[in-house]
This record gives sequence, C-alpha cells and structure tokens, in this order.
Amino acid sequence: MSLKSLCKSLAGALLLLIPVFSYGQDRVLLDRFCRGVSQSCMEMSYTYSARVSGVLNQGEGVLHSQGLMWKVKGNGVDMYCDSASVWIVDASSKEVVIEPAAAEEPSQWLSNPALIFSRVDEMFVVNETLVSSDGKAVVYVLNPKQFDDIDWLNLEILKSDATVRRASVAFEDGTLIKIEVSSMKLTPKVSLEAFRPQTDFDSSWIVTDLR
Repeated sequence: MSLKSLCKSLAGALLLLIPVFSYGQDRVLLDRFCRGVSQSCMEMSYTYSARVSGVLNQGEGVLHSQGLMWKVKGNGVDMYCDSASVWIVDASSKEVVIEPAAAEEPSQWLSNPALIFSRVDEMFVVNETLVSSDGKAVVYVLNPKQFDDIDWLNLEILKSDATVRRASVAFEDGTLIKIEVSSMKLTPKVSLEAFRPQTDFDSSWIVTDLR
C-alpha cells in the first residue's frame, strides 16, 4: 500500500447503533458538542475501519483538531495541516510529502479527518435523533447540506459529557468509514505551530513538495 493510500484510510466512522426510540429533533447534545469543539483544541484517540472499493483498512490514531487545523498520528505515519498545507511524514523511511490543504469536499475526508468532526454544524442537518440501545448516548442521523455523494453521517454523542463515542459515514459509491472513539477531550486552543511538523527535513530526507 502506498503512503498516500495509507493516509487516506486515516479517518472514518461506523458501528451503527440499534436505536430504541425516536428522540425527536433535540439538538442539545449536538449543539453542546459543536460549541465545545469550536472553542477548543480537540484531542481524540480512536480505532478505525474503512472499506474503500471493497478493500478493508484498519488501524488506530490520535487526532488533534482546531478549526481547519489538525494533526493525526497513527500506523507509523504523522499528518499535519495548518489549514494551508498538509505534511504527510513517514519517519521510518524519512519521506515527507507536502501538498496544499484539500478543499472541503467529501472525497477529501478520507485524508482530512478534522472536517468530519470540527464542522458538523455547518455541513450537515439533523434528520433524526435516536437514543442508543444502552440509553447512555444520543445518535444523530445527519444528512449533508449540499454534497450528493454522501448518504449520511451518524454521530453517537454521550449524554454524560457531550463527547463522541462512535461515528459512521456512508458514501453513495459504497465507501463506508468507521470510528470507535476510546477517549476525547477538549483543551485550550494552541498556536499554529502545533499543527506543523517540528522536524528539520534535511538532505537525508526524501521531500516531495507539491505546493
């Protein structure tokens, strides 16, 4: 698998919940989650499963997200985005690819996990709310506002602290990406430099700059 293909599996959402009853259009938890994310730096540890064109990729990662800036560490690859540029760093092979930050299109979400969580309120509308089978969370069934190639996004948000427990997103072409969140916390915002690699990419590195 190429470096770029590996990176494109670093995102996602699934494990659909079996709902027990409708929760109307109650947005309280979703609004609390979105407000917290917009005012903070979000740290999320997760495992993921992404099925793209019939190929299943699995792994784990740690995501830090702040607005359109993010960084992901997982499966031996580190990714950074300062909202203008993306660095894809494989330290073991001393290879880095630098490219412009992706446009906000669903096709880019596989390589830009921050968009799924940090701009939910701007990019989706609530279709239905349901209570999870264990009663501890609310499942928000969301539809995209403008993108035809997305079928739905589901977010399971815990009632106790308005953090995401799991999520799922389905594309019209059959792509299904899944996330199980083991921990999520909101911390004070950090500087732009936190979303750029601190490594000096000297002559010993293979640097591919596509900007």
